[in-house]
Amino acid sequence: MAVQPTPFSREAPWRVSMGWHGLLRVVDFQALLVSQPSIAAALDKAQRASGTKSPQAKALREAYHLLAKVLWTRRASIQRVHDLAWLDHSVVSASARLGRVWQGEDGLRSIGSVEAIASDAVFLELFPSKGSDWIEVPVEAFAGISPTVKLERGVAGPIRVGLVPEPRLKTLYDAAATTKFDAPPTAVTVLGEIEALAASARRAGSPSAAVVFAASSFEDVAAE
Repeated sequence: MAVQPTPFSREAPWRVSMGWHGLLRVVDFQALLVSQPSIAAALDKAQRASGTKSPQAKALREAYHLLAKVLWTRRASIQRVHDLAWLDHSVVSASARLGRVWQGEDGLRSIGSVEAIASDAVFLELFPSKGSDWIEVPVEAFAGISPTVKLERGVAGPIRVGLVPEPRLKTLYDAAATTKFDAPPTAVTVLGEIEALAASARRAGSPSAAVVFAASSFEDVAAE
């Protein structure tokens, strides 16, 4: 009999023993996708300081191209939404919006403790367990192209992306606040973060703001 995936099972495609990290963050896709000038400036600075082949310059160059691809195609797969969230967290608006990284076995247990008790459907939007779907988020860029961007959320191999868009933020806030009452300590911590993120995204007042969960497993190679 096939084993059904659970947040802690080895069969779960986003969970491997080598390494794992997950980002919970408010992402304003409007601000992020039009941030190419700031990425270009950071790239120029990195190239002058460390050369065009430095790891930092390479990462920033890839980030610049990622933004360009999403902006012009008006769609982002699970992989690209994951990379966009981490780009926003580490470069574009590192200190401008709330966000927290969860790592390793302890991080998995913390996220899993919420999944184990959460009953509201909005939590499946933030922590999808399988499959994928597409949602539209308003992002204006240039005249003559679609005013929305299609973003994919779900599970793809070792990558897991959840996204709660602006119209669902109040539902997420209320669900997190309600679920906290009878939650174990590990879940209370995560639910408190979700509650704060939903409140922050709502205060931003941007129709393109969302609470995003971007997680991935990876091979943790020791330095030689």
